[in-house]
Amino acid sequence: MTTGMGSIERTISGLPVLRDYREKELRRAADRRIRQTMARRLESYRRKLTGLQRDLVTSGQLRSLPEVERAVGRLQLLIDRIKTAASGYAGFFDAQKIREDELQQITTFDAAISQKVPAINDAINALNQAIQSGEGYSDALDALMNTLTELHEQFDQRQDAIRAATE
Repeated sequence: MTTGMGSIERTISGLPVLRDYREKELRRAADRRIRQTMARRLESYRRKLTGLQRDLVTSGQLRSLPEVERAVGRLQLLIDRIKTAASGYAGFFDAQKIREDELQQITTFDAAISQKVPAINDAINALNQAIQSGEGYSDALDALMNTLTELHEQFDQRQDAIRAATE
């Protein structure tokens, strides 16, 4: 994050109060980038899941559509929550501030969620296999929904940490 700074910016960033502020702003920007990357990846998974819906329609398996639509909706909700989540740190002049350890905790939550995102792709691939083979569909769908529920719960913990830090 600091590699793009000019010499004046580096000098100003070296002042104690401004240095702390700048470091927090850089961490906040990094956190925002992590969430944007997660959201983009999840959007590609949602498109993949929507493609599975088309496959179900094409193959005449219309009974399965509502269940897959529920998974698509749950995934879209997660994407929206990640995109619109607070960065976890108030601005320099704001009355409420999140301390360094709380900012680190929020960044840790985002990193942990990011590491679990590929599990959604794995669950969608397993669902695709189940649809193609005609076996294990319910188990694969349950696994996908459980993975989505876990990520939602983990995101709830992130929101709780932010709320607790600003009270």
